[in-house]
Amino acid sequence: MRIAYLCTDFGVPIHGTKGASIHVRGLSQALADLGHQIVIFASRAGGAAPPGFSVPVREVPLDPVAASTCDMLRSDPAAGEAVAQALRSMLHVADLRHRVLPELDQFAPDLLYERYSLFGTAGLALARALRRPLILEVNAPLADEHAAHRGLAFADAARGLERLALGSADRLIAVSRELESWLVGLGVPRHRISVHANGVDVARFAAPSGAVDEIRTRFGFGDTPVVGFLGTLKPWHGTKTLVRAAAMIHRQGLTSCLLFVGDGPQRGQLEALAASEGIADATFFTGAVPHELVPAYLAAMTVAVAPYDHAERFYFSPLKLYEYMAAGLPVVAADVGAVGECVQHGATGWLYPPGDVTALAHSITALVARPALAASLGRAAREHVRRHHTWQGNARAVVACADEILQVASERE
Repeated sequence: MRIAYLCTDFGVPIHGTKGASIHVRGLSQALADLGHQIVIFASRAGGAAPPGFSVPVREVPLDPVAASTCDMLRSDPAAGEAVAQALRSMLHVADLRHRVLPELDQFAPDLLYERYSLFGTAGLALARALRRPLILEVNAPLADEHAAHRGLAFADAARGLERLALGSADRLIAVSRELESWLVGLGVPRHRISVHANGVDVARFAAPSGAVDEIRTRFGFGDTPVVGFLGTLKPWHGTKTLVRAAAMIHRQGLTSCLLFVGDGPQRGQLEALAASEGIADATFFTGAVPHELVPAYLAAMTVAVAPYDHAERFYFSPLKLYEYMAAGLPVVAADVGAVGECVQHGATGWLYPPGDVTALAHSITALVARPALAASLGRAAREHVRRHHTWQGNARAVVACADEILQVASERE
């Protein structure tokens, strides 16, 4: 099968270190490994391809004139960042469909697969032009998310285009049951929605012991237990709760180190909080780390934490969770949304009430103090994701959806 994969989100560089970038690479590489011919058309390639990623990426950057226009809007007091980003997306989508159509005509895809982005209608336009089916992958209610966290310009247009794109795709793939319910609430028939949680390449998470030793030596961990977090440092990840729990553990007399693997806008706040809680000397930040090095950093941890706080609508499928588990780490995770569907308390990990600092501190302490239990949970976690949460499994599910859609289309002809 020939698949054209579209990603028009400027915030998702295909070769980058963000979770969304890893998702695109993981799924597309798994599709290629299954023998399908796949090309990614993206707004940003993000530099050179990382080791082990062989899917061709066709970068289609913003037109230079449009980029200049957006830069002027960004600095215009009557517009600002939200307006500039919205117009950038709309201009790019309108331009992209014309720029890539000749290449797609030549490639002759059987299917278009698009990662949904705000104002993203390029996949729909190209699918109609090529008379090919479209699968749209939905990772978040983007209009709502932007309105809550980033600012949303042209809100009515954004929500209208969102309904158009989601209502017109031949099949929607949601990464959580919460997103499935949201889509149904927008009027999408449930039979057109498939739920595929995020995945992981389990084989990549066996880190060589030498790399682990180098990391522990570099940070001066020695034999001290390391409590770790992997991911972008943003408020909804609950990282402040983790810092407060780590401080509580220190006040209780348990020596440990706190390691943040990743970077993001909240880093300065976390550094300040660690200082005010008296654990600055025991808190470490790596900054952004190439994904091929992540397994070694995870292997340097004693316990890994997914410290989400309470949310009215928790729609995430946390990539970090599956990578923790693939690394065979004992996981302490907030019992919220899809997290509780993956982690079984006392069997494949340890759950605690979201946002509860005391419960998180006690959970971490319980696993650090009981290494045999921690090791058992780690082994069970790795086996669970090997069976249920791999990119190759997701790729097979996508192919099954595609086969079904193509069969229906052929029957109509």
